[in-house]
Formats: sequence, C-alpha cells, structure tokens
Amino acid sequence: MNPLDWDLVDEPAPLLFAVLGGSALLWLASGPRRYLVRSVVPCLLIGAVGGVFLWFGTEVVLNLWGAPQPSWFYVLGGLAIAGGALAVRRFMGFPRWWQRCLTVVAPVLVVVAVAGGINAYYGSFPTLRAATGGSDIPELGDVDAPEDPGPLTTLADWSPPADMPSNGKVYRTTIPGTASGVKAGPAYVYLPPAYLASSPADVPVLVLIHGDPGGPQDWITGGQLPAVLDAYAAAHKGLAPIAVLPDAAASTGPTPSLCLDSNYGRAGTYLSVDVPAWVESTLRAGTHADTDRAIGGFSYGGTCSLTLAIGHPDVYPTFLDISGEDKPTIDAGQDTLISDYFSGDASAFAAQNPLDVVRTKSFPGTAGIVTVGADDSFYRPQGEEVAAALQKAGVDVQLQTVPGGHTWEAWKAGLQNNLDWLMRRYGVLPATG
Repeated sequence: MNPLDWDLVDEPAPLLFAVLGGSALLWLASGPRRYLVRSVVPCLLIGAVGGVFLWFGTEVVLNLWGAPQPSWFYVLGGLAIAGGALAVRRFMGFPRWWQRCLTVVAPVLVVVAVAGGINAYYGSFPTLRAATGGSDIPELGDVDAPEDPGPLTTLADWSPPADMPSNGKVYRTTIPGTASGVKAGPAYVYLPPAYLASSPADVPVLVLIHGDPGGPQDWITGGQLPAVLDAYAAAHKGLAPIAVLPDAAASTGPTPSLCLDSNYGRAGTYLSVDVPAWVESTLRAGTHADTDRAIGGFSYGGTCSLTLAIGHPDVYPTFLDISGEDKPTIDAGQDTLISDYFSGDASAFAAQNPLDVVRTKSFPGTAGIVTVGADDSFYRPQGEEVAAALQKAGVDVQLQTVPGGHTWEAWKAGLQNNLDWLMRRYGVLPATG
C-alpha cells in the first residue's frame, strides 16, 4: 500500500500517534526531583493556562467553531503547550547535540499525537494523502464532457456499454459568476461511470455545499465522496449523480456569504442561477426534468441547502440538510447579521430566511431530508426544530437521526444513507410504496 493511503482515522494510526506522543511527553517530563519541581510543574501550569486561553479565544471571543467543542480538545492543546515549554527548558540544559535533537523531535511528536486524536474524532483527513493535499486532481476540460449525451435512462432501461469505466472521476474547475458577479474559488466535479461512457446517461445533478470554515474539497477528503459514489455506482450499473462542489464561501465581505444575496455579494444568485447554468452548458446534464437537480450540504452547507431549496424550489426541489442550523447566522449574532448584511432591514433577511419563507408560501413539489447526529448536542435541536417547522408548513420532509456528533461520521452517513432516496426523487430508481 502507498504510504499516502494509510488510514489516519481508524486504528492503529491514532493509537500509534498517542503512544509516540505520550512517550515523548513523559521523556520531556522525566528527571530528578529538582527538575520536576523547578521545570515540570511550571511548564504544566503554562500548559493549563494555555489550554484555558485556547478555549476562551476560540469559543468565547472568536467562536471559530460555531459550537462548543469537547473539553478534551483543550486538555490536549494544553499538553502540547506544556510539551513545547518543556522542550525549550531541556534544550537549554542539554550539552550534547543528540540530546538537543531529541528535544526538537519530542514536542513535534506531541503535536502530531494531539492533531491525530482530533482528526480521528472529526474524520476530516482519512488518509495521509488527504492531510498533505496529495490528491492530484486534474482540470476539467472540454474533452471530458460528452459531446452528445443521451436521454436520462432508468435502471431498467440503462445498459452499461463495454467501454464504461469502473470508477468515476473528479475534476477541478471554475464556475463563473456570470449573473451574480461573484468571484468564486475553485470548484470540483465528480462524474460517475455512466456519464463517462461513450454513450453516456444524462445523469442527474447533486450540488453539495461545504461547511464553514472549510471549502468544497472537504467533501472529497473528509467526506470521501468519490469512494461513496463509486460504490453506489458499482451497485447500480454505473449510475450515480454528478456531484458539483462549488465554492460557497465567496463573499465581498467577511466570510461566510451565508448563501444569501446581501451587501456582501449575491451568493444566493450564484448558487441558484450561475451554478445550474454552468452545469447545463458545460456538462449538459440535469436537464431531463426539474427533479434532476438536488442540493445538499453539511453544517453551514446544510443551512445553505435548506435556504436555497426553500428560496428557489423550481431550481432545487430536492434537498439534504445534514446537521444544519435553524437559520443563516454569523458568530456576532443575528442583530449584527441584519445590520451588516442587510443594512438593518430585518424584512430583507426574513425574505430569504427559510423558516420565515415557508410561512408565506406553499411547496407542493419540494421534498427534503434533515439529518442530525445522535451525539450532536448543539446542532441536533436546531435540525429537529427545522424539520418540525417544515412539516407544520406542509413541506414533505423527513427527520433522520444518524450516529455521531458534529463530525464526518454523521455528515457522511447523511449523504450515503439517502442516495437511494435521491435516485428515486430523480426518477432513476422506481418510487417505493
């Protein structure tokens, strides 16, 4: 196996990192009683204070994560700070070069152990290749799009040609903001095997939105999207949706754009007009029927998918809200959002806030699924509130609880568990019941 493909989430990698990091920390802390009293205890106190400052700065002051993180994150962070302080103390006290080299390596091992433990919890980088950005993703060129795609076919009618590849392909591209004026960053596209055949199927389209902080490539790394859709396609004669991963953070002001049209850019127009237009003109897919298009996302992206599906039901009549919030929001709070994004006009925000919009309109052709992590104490109540409000308004929506917290365990399941449902909505699989 290529070392870049080593699993960083499941054992034994996290255990190995923990053993190496723990051993390094113990070595840094070992010594005579005088060293323990004069050096180890003060460095541990520095680490404890540092861990508290990490928590206070990231969660209370900046609210970087948008939700409380497990307390053991900050315990590990404090131990890493203590390890660094001990390394400085030992480096200055060792006369021999090899001892000083060890004091440089030891805190690195501690940091790697901390990062490995947190990564194993979130599952953001499942392999070393993902962690190092080692994926070589080619640019999408005209040669990659079929010249004359055939009509959308059902599983009963679709017969995979002999030249159909066994796996799909991922490409990097740029989706211009022709109507919106948005200058977005790189986007990514997954093309399934049935689309890459010489006689391609006019497969449906799934737009997937990333979280914040984050970017579209997170679906490829943490979400392992190519493997998920390849596995689905392998069981369904090469049929899977084209997955379009746009940059949903592009904004003329502070990130995030919230997928809204506001003072900070027309992100809502970008995702509801520019992205579908680019898909139709470049890939010539998703044109068989309105139900050929769906939108989904996790966390921030889940909120975006709900916002766009309710705001533009003719464009996205099908949605997956995976661990989203109950409304578009920013760290500074709703009052600041309305002030900055909408010049203080609360009605302008309400006109795009999905739970306000559903009170004034009907959505006879819209269907969605809201998934929440069983252990997600912060986002789960919001998802439950969203599902209840949509059901009360008459929207065809299901609420699902999946294993995990606010991590890729839950986000990946939110998509993977509902691919059959999506394909039935698309009309590729026959309806049930």
